Amino acid sequence: MNSEDVIVYLTALVAIGVIIVGLLATIFHSVVLAPIVVIGIILAFFVLRAKGNFSHKIESMEKLCFIITFIAIICSFILLYKPM
Repeated sequence: MNSEDVIVYLTALVAIGVIIVGLLATIFHSVVLAPIVVIGIILAFFVLRAKGNFSHKIESMEKLCFIITFIAIICSFILLYKPM
């Protein structure tokens, strides 16, 4: 097995773990944690699409993931500190 395929496989497992843990935390604790699930789904989608030439594709996807994560953090703070 190619070392790049192993990295893609392990990263996909991490993304699936983030989705599962985020869903459990959202169900049992608070809706404020819901952006974690969205980020995990987006990460899993990107990782599963990046089969060949993973190192070059991940650099361009890194910027998009940073922007999505930044927006999710902003939304989380808005939901957390909104006036009642």
